[in-house]
Parts: sequence; C-alpha cells; structure tokens
Amino acid sequence: MRLGLAAKRVALVAAMTAAAFGTGAAAAGQRTQLSIYAPFSASGTPTVRVTNTVRGHCWTGSLAAAREDAWRCMSGNFIYDPCFSSASAQGIVLCPATGPWNSAAIEIRLTQGLPKQYGNKGKPSTSGLPWALVTTSGWKCRLATGATTVVDGRRANYGCTRTKDWLWGAPMRRSEPWRIYAASGTARKLSRTIAIRAAWF
Repeated sequence: MRLGLAAKRVALVAAMTAAAFGTGAAAAGQRTQLSIYAPFSASGTPTVRVTNTVRGHCWTGSLAAAREDAWRCMSGNFIYDPCFSSASAQGIVLCPATGPWNSAAIEIRLTQGLPKQYGNKGKPSTSGLPWALVTTSGWKCRLATGATTVVDGRRANYGCTRTKDWLWGAPMRRSEPWRIYAASGTARKLSRTIAIRAAWF
C-alpha cells in the first residue's frame, strides 16, 4: 500500500512537471519562422489592409529594415520606420500600423520622390537583422531605431509588448528555435535568453 501511494505521488509530480514545462518542450522542437514582409503584390496592389492614409515624405533608407525598398518617412511630426515601396506603385509607401503580425498598414502619399541616392542597398533577405520578432511567450517586438543602451556588448535592440523587458543584440541562430537575450532596460548584465517564434525581415 505504501509503495503504491509513493508511486502515485511520483506520477503526480511527473505530470505536474510536464505540464509546467510543456511550453518550453514544445518550443524546443519548433523552428523559428522566417518571413520577408511584402505589403505589395508583384503588380503593385497592396496585400495589406490600409487603415489610414496620410501625406508625407521619406528622406532616407529605413534604419529598421536593411533593404532597398524600405524607407524612413515622416508625416507631420510622426516618423514611420520601416515603410515599403514598390516600383509598380508610384507615389506611395506602406507602413505597418503596429507590426507585421497583422494586416493593418498606413499609406503615405508622397509629396516628394523617394530619395534613392540615400536609400539602402540590397534585395530583401533573411540574412540580416530582423526588424520584428515574436517570442514563444507571445511578446511582439520591433527594432528600436532611436538611441538605446548597451550591456555586455549588446544593444537594447527590441522593444516589446506585454513586458517591460527588452531584447538585446541579435538573435542567436545556432539553435532552433533562435534565441535572444532578454532583460530590463536597466540591466547591468545579460544572462537569460528566450526563444523566438517568428522573425520578419
């Protein structure tokens, strides 16, 4: 009887442990999903849902997305980065309203031509730094284009929803799913990493 009760207790503890770490175990078996953000079709038709249209201009290549069709733009006093152009859609750029995880976008009708001499170089690819990430815990993070801080040689790169933590440095691609350091903006040392579910370029 005592052995039977002990066995039941062991089984219960094992089940509780599996439940507690199930998400992590699932994450370990996943691969980070990589996507190139494409708000236009090949013909220049928006593939996203335009929720607002404003007038403005772009003055340099995007600081967030290092690709030739990505721009840093302004309407009024508000900066949009990244915004995306298409050779088949003259006079407009499309800027993700909150991020690539939904279809909402802001259309900027350009008051000036795109400053191609100040644009980024290179075709869209997944080899550089992502401009948006989603962690396996559901944080939605975008690359910060303003001044931040550096700890242990890594910049506070990504501000996220649902947390006060930042994601630091670049994703570590040597494992699947990818991982990245996470810590508060006042951290003095980086030690904890979290898994990345999806990355957009």
